[in-house]
Amino acid sequence: MVDCGPSMLEASTNGLSMTSSTTMGEPYRSAVASVLIADRVPCMFSTKESKPHSVRKRMISNIYSKTYLQSSEDVRNITRTILFDRLLPVLDNSAAEGSTLEVLELNYATTMDFVSSYVFGLASGSNFIQDVEMRRKYLSWHFKRSEHSFWNQEIPSLTRMIQATGIRLVPQWVDVANDNLQAYMLRLCRLAEKSTQEPDVTEKENKSRPVVYSQLLSALRKSAEKAEPERGEKPQMIEKEEIHIASELFDHIIAGMDTSAITLTYLLWEVSRDTDIQRALQDEMRDMQPNLAIGKSSPMASPRALDSLPILHSVVMETLRRHTAIPGSQPRITPATPTSLVGSPPLPGGVRVSAQAYSLHRNEEVFPDPEVWNPGRWRGPESKDEMMRWFWAFGSGGRMCIGNNFAMQELKYVTAAIYSNFSTSIIDDTGIEQVDGYTAGPAGNQLKLKFTRL
Repeated sequence: MVDCGPSMLEASTNGLSMTSSTTMGEPYRSAVASVLIADRVPCMFSTKESKPHSVRKRMISNIYSKTYLQSSEDVRNITRTILFDRLLPVLDNSAAEGSTLEVLELNYATTMDFVSSYVFGLASGSNFIQDVEMRRKYLSWHFKRSEHSFWNQEIPSLTRMIQATGIRLVPQWVDVANDNLQAYMLRLCRLAEKSTQEPDVTEKENKSRPVVYSQLLSALRKSAEKAEPERGEKPQMIEKEEIHIASELFDHIIAGMDTSAITLTYLLWEVSRDTDIQRALQDEMRDMQPNLAIGKSSPMASPRALDSLPILHSVVMETLRRHTAIPGSQPRITPATPTSLVGSPPLPGGVRVSAQAYSLHRNEEVFPDPEVWNPGRWRGPESKDEMMRWFWAFGSGGRMCIGNNFAMQELKYVTAAIYSNFSTSIIDDTGIEQVDGYTAGPAGNQLKLKFTRL
């Protein structure tokens, strides 16, 4: 444990991860998503207090459960459309031409299409795999915002105070990018709302319902109806319904796009470097029935079938460990009553305590040779339980990433689809090392691969 300031500690054990949802009290969350939506409307992620956070989480947690996702016809339609109508044709064309493909941007497009289609429906979500112009516009806005997130995230009051004097810590073009992102989110919300008027959407080819949008809208309206102001209860949504929903769903979009795209990029890089693992993965895909081969008319492989594949699972898990997309500190604030971390003296209220996946995933006693990407470590039963105790790619406790099951299913389907049909080799991995930041993508913002049909 490191004392980083008068009221700030950094923990390098998994004590925080085991206690953050109980003894550590209310997590600290700065306004990551709320600064992107007018009037600084908070979302679940940026809610500091535990009770409002848990109330909001319960509204949508069921549709992100593994059971729901694996049995959802909407998710099946989304997966089939994005893989077979969008992604695999792009890869197949590149293979046929013998050309080089920059996959980082393509991965952003793929993960954005997946999450936005689940949130807003296939017809209302993005199609960034095919619409390259819109993809690049959106990513430009996204990165302009993220490059200057520190000020509003860590010291929002001071930032506003300084800005009131005429000194801008955040460039004005970041405000323009935020305005464009907000307009785009509101547009998707309106398209989703319009689509809810269509009956039996899932019965139409290449269609899906706006699952998350519909669930959140319904839950927020019920919460507002049930609230009793005379008893001091605050409804989850009082006014500006559209802005509240857009703020919440924008958080789902940025979290679902960024992290999965980075993970998928490093997975492709590592598998492309290890020909033995790549061949083993391809063999596993070939033996799966039904498989994900291009041109097959048989039903698509089920999520449960993918979960039963040990090599696929180990490749995804080891990439999440070794190349965690969010290795940065996850802060919590101690409650008013003095509280102890595992092995620490009592801590007074108001102390910011952080742990980070980067450190937890490099415990040599749990992960021997932690800097080595070794999927085999996840196939040995002797230490799997201990590794899972230290695995923090999605956090843990009440603040654990709500989309972890969606991300795992998405990553497995994309990986399985690629290596059911192609071999990959590296053409240019300049700048592949991860940046030192809360979110850690490749420093060079690129990875060029060659795809070859099997």
